[in-house]
Amino acid sequence: MFRVVIADDEYDIRQGLKHVIDWYGEDFVIVGEAEDGDEALELYKKERPNLLITDIKMPGLNGLQLSRAVKELDENAKIIILSGYDDFAFAKEAIQYGVSSYLLKPVDEDELRAVLASVRRALEDEWSTDYQNRKQEKWVHDYFFQKLIRGESIQEEVAETMHWQALLERHYYRVLLVELAHYGDMLLELRESEIHLIRFAVRNILEDIVRTFDIGFVFEESEQRFGILLVGEDRELSTDSIGPLLQQIVDFTREYAKQQVMVGAGMMVGHASSIVRSYEKAKTALGKSFFTPQAEIFTDEDAQGAVPAWSLDWHADKLKEEVLHANRKGWEIELRALFQELEERSAPIGTVRSVIVSAIMQLSRLVIEQEGDWKQLYADRYGESDWIAELKSQEEARRELVRLCDSISEFLRKTRETPPDSEISGVAAYIRSHYWEDINLKKIAGMFYITSGYLGQLFKKETGKYFNDFINEIRVEAAKKLLRDPRWSIADIAEKVGYKNTNHLYLHFKNYAGISPGDYRKQL
Repeated sequence: MFRVVIADDEYDIRQGLKHVIDWYGEDFVIVGEAEDGDEALELYKKERPNLLITDIKMPGLNGLQLSRAVKELDENAKIIILSGYDDFAFAKEAIQYGVSSYLLKPVDEDELRAVLASVRRALEDEWSTDYQNRKQEKWVHDYFFQKLIRGESIQEEVAETMHWQALLERHYYRVLLVELAHYGDMLLELRESEIHLIRFAVRNILEDIVRTFDIGFVFEESEQRFGILLVGEDRELSTDSIGPLLQQIVDFTREYAKQQVMVGAGMMVGHASSIVRSYEKAKTALGKSFFTPQAEIFTDEDAQGAVPAWSLDWHADKLKEEVLHANRKGWEIELRALFQELEERSAPIGTVRSVIVSAIMQLSRLVIEQEGDWKQLYADRYGESDWIAELKSQEEARRELVRLCDSISEFLRKTRETPPDSEISGVAAYIRSHYWEDINLKKIAGMFYITSGYLGQLFKKETGKYFNDFINEIRVEAAKKLLRDPRWSIADIAEKVGYKNTNHLYLHFKNYAGISPGDYRKQL
């Protein structure tokens, strides 16, 4: 997704640009807007967008001056100039500054889409070239080691290029895996360029450490992990000998890159063909972080005794029985017993996830047997997120399963009772008197002590409408009344009826009223 900043001193123009096309559908997202050229330049420095769209006449720096200043910061910057004046001199000067396009107001949506498509292609070409240039130097290096640790065949020309014959003649090897502890959060919170910078910094630190110890080679094992192949004599690669190295990896990445990492050390092996065994042990050792997330260093000794899911003494049937009989203490005991056995038997993370899935399947039968909508109840808790794959600790896993048991037990209790009609009428009355607030099905369900899945089903049954349709219809009707007052802009009205984004009002208004808010106001 490419980032866009809009600069124009007219509020209506900025709003019009934001809504004239589906920016997300064109692979762009608007990250900021400015009222004058000076503000736009500061915003550009802060956000470093991929595209700047600017009016040619503004207070402070005008569009041409702003374009020149931006080009001095980044000669490859993409800029679109807007003007209300069909002046060839402006266009000629804008082209001299290297702007991507020059558009006249009012902007035609088809013309804007065409220009964005051209900008997108140019950005993609530049990124592809830059990426290949950056990767080329490290690619062969990383390719060789990725193949080596996985026990895969390596092309002869690659081995010859890298001069690895001498390496493979050594006698002892040991694989380390260094994992970024908060990589998932980084993907959600940071820009791609920021993530690349962090990974680049961590790799440099690892290479400096390994160079100091003169003991191995650093390579990229995956987006989240780096590998280190230690090479040396047996005494050099013992767990005691590499202890200082492991500790420096943890300490230096925290101090200099401000990142927490976890290190898994595989077993020492005596032949290149056995490196894959050390790699597998390093992965298994790293999986122990699930049970002890506060620790940062794990060795192959920590990874002994891993077992498959089917061989566990614990069975999900007992958990199902406790939930069926609404025995909260009982299901908490069962879940503690599960994770205690998993930890004692050094279960790898794959086994842990398999057991969790098995437990959830057993619990789902309780809902299905009562003719409940299991998919809806489950989706209300987790949506589309693969929460099992994202689990970081046994405490988090146990807590989520306890909450799921709570929800199912509450659903079962509700299905055994006949709900009063006043329950849904009370929900509907609350929505009518609070529709402008940030309310949703889960929040309302909590207020009325009902599971969100159950409330959704009951609401549809009693009112004939889905919850979201009900609230959107109320908000649209309220918006119709406000549109009669010319003092309120459409953006103000959107906020007053409960929409955080003007686009949401446009979408739902057209869906329920058949026309846009602007056209509705014109009809009035």
